[in-house]
Amino acid sequence: MMWGWGSLFGIGGIFMMLGMILFWGLVIFGIVYAVRALGGTTGAVRYENRNTALETLKERYAKGEIDTEEYEEK
Repeated sequence: MMWGWGSLFGIGGIFMMLGMILFWGLVIFGIVYAVRALGGTTGAVRYENRNTALETLKERYAKGEIDTEEYEEK
């Protein structure tokens, strides 16, 4: 009698199955993390290079796209 140690679904098989799920989960997580770290995308929006509304308005006024009246109104 082998007390369940010889079959796939014995106590050893359950630990092997959980170990494989954990292993592949960590491998997939590591790959996704590495791709995001090397690619520079974290999912967060970066605002460092974005103009504020006032800066955009000043640029449009300087280019002559809007006149003084419209600039002061906005």
